[in-house]
Amino acid sequence: MPALRPTCSGGSVSSAVDLDTPDPTPTGMTALVGRVLSDRYRIENVVSSGANTVITEAIDTGGNRPVTVKIVRPELSVTSEFRRAFRRQVEVAMSITHPNIASVLGWGETEFDGDSTVFWVVEYLGGGSLRDLLDRGRLLAPSQALVVGLEACRALEAAHDRGVVHTEVTPSKLVFGEDGRLRIVDVAMAQLLGAEAWAEPATVATHVARYASPEQALGQPVGPKTDVYALSLCLIEAITGNVPFAGDSTVSTLAARVGKLMPVTADMGSLASVLERGGRPDAEDRWTANEFAKALVAAAEALPRPEPIPVMASSLFAASLASRVEPTAPVTVDEPVAAPELPTADDPVVDANESDEAELVVAGAVVAGAVVAGAVVTDAEADVEAEVSEADVEAEVGEVDVEAEVGEVDPDVESAVAGADTESAESEPDTPIGAAGVAPLLLLTDLADPPTGAVQVAEGNSHDAAGTVEMPSVVAAAAATTAATTSTIDPSAPDPTPSGILYDDEQPKRPWGKYLILGLIALVGLGLLSYAGFLLLRTKSFEVPDLVGVDEAVARNEIAGNGWVIETERERSDEVPEIDHVVRTTPSAGAILDEGETFVIVVSDGFELRTLPELNGMTVAEATDTLTELRLIPLEAPAEFSEDVPAGVVIRWQVQSDAALVAGAQVLPDTTVVFTASLGPEPRPAPDLTNLTAAEATAALDALQLVTAQGDDVFSDDIEAGRVVTQVPPPDTPVERGGTVTFQLSKGPDLVAFPDLDGLTYPEAETSLADAGFTVGSLLGTTEGTFVSASVDGDEVEAGDTFRRGTAVDLVFL
Repeated sequence: MPALRPTCSGGSVSSAVDLDTPDPTPTGMTALVGRVLSDRYRIENVVSSGANTVITEAIDTGGNRPVTVKIVRPELSVTSEFRRAFRRQVEVAMSITHPNIASVLGWGETEFDGDSTVFWVVEYLGGGSLRDLLDRGRLLAPSQALVVGLEACRALEAAHDRGVVHTEVTPSKLVFGEDGRLRIVDVAMAQLLGAEAWAEPATVATHVARYASPEQALGQPVGPKTDVYALSLCLIEAITGNVPFAGDSTVSTLAARVGKLMPVTADMGSLASVLERGGRPDAEDRWTANEFAKALVAAAEALPRPEPIPVMASSLFAASLASRVEPTAPVTVDEPVAAPELPTADDPVVDANESDEAELVVAGAVVAGAVVAGAVVTDAEADVEAEVSEADVEAEVGEVDVEAEVGEVDPDVESAVAGADTESAESEPDTPIGAAGVAPLLLLTDLADPPTGAVQVAEGNSHDAAGTVEMPSVVAAAAATTAATTSTIDPSAPDPTPSGILYDDEQPKRPWGKYLILGLIALVGLGLLSYAGFLLLRTKSFEVPDLVGVDEAVARNEIAGNGWVIETERERSDEVPEIDHVVRTTPSAGAILDEGETFVIVVSDGFELRTLPELNGMTVAEATDTLTELRLIPLEAPAEFSEDVPAGVVIRWQVQSDAALVAGAQVLPDTTVVFTASLGPEPRPAPDLTNLTAAEATAALDALQLVTAQGDDVFSDDIEAGRVVTQVPPPDTPVERGGTVTFQLSKGPDLVAFPDLDGLTYPEAETSLADAGFTVGSLLGTTEGTFVSASVDGDEVEAGDTFRRGTAVDLVFL
């Protein structure tokens, strides 16, 4: 149906409606009732008024049919960008045709009290939603949930193939039609309407957040597997009544699912592993919609036949609309066709000598209480096929799907099934074999591996060995009896009794030889019958095939005909990590197992879970080796200083995807574990010890856990004696904890006494000054003269005056 593009003016609206006032009940929007949108859709009832749309039930006056009209709130459709996006999405939605996707029939524009907005029209679905079922306290059995999931997967696969991701698969979006078939609604529309809220995940409504995927919770891009995760949550809720990871707020609800495995229980049966895989926290590990559907089909084999899902009408005018829906009635057979009577011993029988290739075939199928039988077939089989057509069968029992009623028919048996017009057979008892009036035979079942034997078929009461036909013994009796109805006897035919003398004067000889031969034949016959009975009654045995690594469905098909009682167990396995593949069997491959014995298939639930070890206190090498042995991924974070943990030893660790997990928790293989190693104590800057006493310097170093070392005292002109003059390393130099700092104390200035130079020659005076710690500054006079005086900085000095070592002395020698 082409998109409707009406331009309704404000005058065409009968009354203004405030769409900003949320009202979950129709009564808050009663002003909408009776309005006609786009001169076509007459609103009959307001179903709900939500944050984004107002959902109404309407009559399409153009097609005289019920529809659902969804009106977008004006505040969402203010911008031209939204209008363009809406038009694109609704056209995409209209182009998707699938039996499990609600059909979009059209769209249009309208106004509410001067505020322009848009709406779209969807097919009417009167069976209620999965949300309606759950709100009424109705839960689904696993097999019922499987049916819902399978139909939803088909819808999602069709949408995903078109590049459309729903992004809001919730029980409210899983809606049933009055025909009981599931549809997903708002395909191609939900993502557009929810885009503004998901721009900031914390603002998303909690009832929507409950079905969000981890990537939505983290604000990451969504994809087709986002819908698979949401569907898994919906199915778990449908079975258990509870939504996994649901919290009291949007934030807690979203955070609870990040990095968490989907909680499933054994009560879900074979669905447990399927839903666990569909709800993996990492999108790459989840099913696609197609894979999800295949897994559900495989899981169905282990579940009982589902009861019908109790769909319910959620519409206030569903009853009136329901009468417009023409139900599809199943094909039925009013009365079963009676089975034909078996022939009696008085009926003529077929002379098997009439054809060297004579062959008896007994076949047929029981359908809807009637017997569709085969016939005795001779070399006129081609005539039978030509005369007895499928139309004859349909005339007797109606058009019936044999496979649907009795399962798949063996091709050999199926080819021998022929119809029969019983009325024609009664009116023409002498109809020859191959005509349409051939008498039907009662179906004989279970003909697998029948024993064979010789059956004599002859005229009257005579026994002609030439008429022997090889065929299954269980079939022979019925065939011999019923074959009589298909033969004719020509009264003019010669008497088959051998001609010759009827009376003889001689006493006949006793036919001992004939009796002996007959006895031997009887013994051989008994032996053959005994062997046939043994073959029929014996318990068959089969060798167990090697099924390890094979998909469970394939494995079951391979052993389906062995008659074993199959039990399934599930466990995690590293050897066979593929989910739903066989880990081992009991007994194992090569063993011989009789029919009726128990055969156990252990199926994989994926990799074995790993128990997280305690890494604190391990060295980096030990932690890495431990995680690698567990097939966990070690990731070393930048090391940190620690006053308590030695260098190279793990200080702390955490699971990258879930920091709340502690030692002893279980995770899947290839989970990343991040650990931080110690660099040891952090180096501390050396303190400035200058001018401190020895005691003060030692206390300062002890406070920093540094070792004190004292060197020799030294003279210092600036530092008072007994205080630190120098230190190694210098102040502010980084020193490892426990490192050594050496300091030296001052001895004060280095003073020397001026020597007595009287009477000394210059060389003698120079030597005496040097020994005393002085140096010669200047000389006035001659070096060959006699000492006159000495001065320092112009001041005359006397013997015994003290000066700093190295002071320059000016001398006068004349």
